[in-house]
Amino acid sequence: MYDKLTDVFDKREEKDWIGLLAFSGKWRELRDGLFERVKTRAQQCEDPDDEMRLSKLRRKLMALDERVDGYHALLEEVRAKEVDMWEGFVATRRAEFSPEFFTYLTFKLEAVAQGEDDNAKESMAKDAALLLSLCEAYDEASKDQAVIEEATQTLQDILQCDSLDAMDAKIDELAMANQISPALILTASKAHMSVKESPYTSEEVKDVMAHLYFKMKDTTSRQQPKEVRILKYILSLEDPQDQRNALEEAFTPGPELEEIGSNTDLLWCEPAALLKLIDVIVENFHQSAGKKNLRGDAAAMMSPAIVERMKTLKQLIIAHFSD
Repeated sequence: MYDKLTDVFDKREEKDWIGLLAFSGKWRELRDGLFERVKTRAQQCEDPDDEMRLSKLRRKLMALDERVDGYHALLEEVRAKEVDMWEGFVATRRAEFSPEFFTYLTFKLEAVAQGEDDNAKESMAKDAALLLSLCEAYDEASKDQAVIEEATQTLQDILQCDSLDAMDAKIDELAMANQISPALILTASKAHMSVKESPYTSEEVKDVMAHLYFKMKDTTSRQQPKEVRILKYILSLEDPQDQRNALEEAFTPGPELEEIGSNTDLLWCEPAALLKLIDVIVENFHQSAGKKNLRGDAAAMMSPAIVERMKTLKQLIIAHFSD
């Protein structure tokens, strides 16, 4: 068995090995025996070239195995955290989310997709897409060191306020001036995570940092076009009847109400505006899927169910709410 497995790796290109490790459910049980068998075979080779080839294969495979173990541990660690902590986790550990990590994640996603657990498939797909988008957002926000330094100073200025109400007022002031940048949210997310996981930080400080971070997130989310916010909400509903009821409310003109920190936002838009948004998102998804940059990878790993739900929602809008 080990000889056959050795031949599989020997005949495949090295770039394909990570897929074999990620797909195999028994790799961890087999690897020690395989490494020992390859070592024995190399020692028994009469041809020096064969001995060198097998020794090199073993060395490279062991190195890859160690990296894959790290990727597995990293993925498990981030998935064990509350989703609200992911942004800070990525900001703190961005270097570990390497291109090879995402290659591993792609194969893990494909392996899970071949199983029968639909919940596991959907969960892994959503988590993968979120990780990729967070890494992309981090890379974009951290391009300019001067911007990061300015964001750090802004956060320090907020923390210098003498009360939580004063901090909230400062954030509202920044929002009015359109100065809550991705870099500021990134800086706040790192601070939030660092104090939350520190055993030496008081609960009061942890609560303050959590409040500031979520206040900024909530404030910036409200700066998104209302069509985006409506679509996100409707896609969060699982029941088709709930979706239809939400669409009826969303397409009914009337006064709009927004309350920061609550779930009582009342927004409406035209059906044509929501259809246009869906078309743009789906088109961008398909166009970016073939690209080799991080955005393209994110599109490729996005749950197909999300795109299909958008398409189904589009048909529902056309059938019941379009002239």
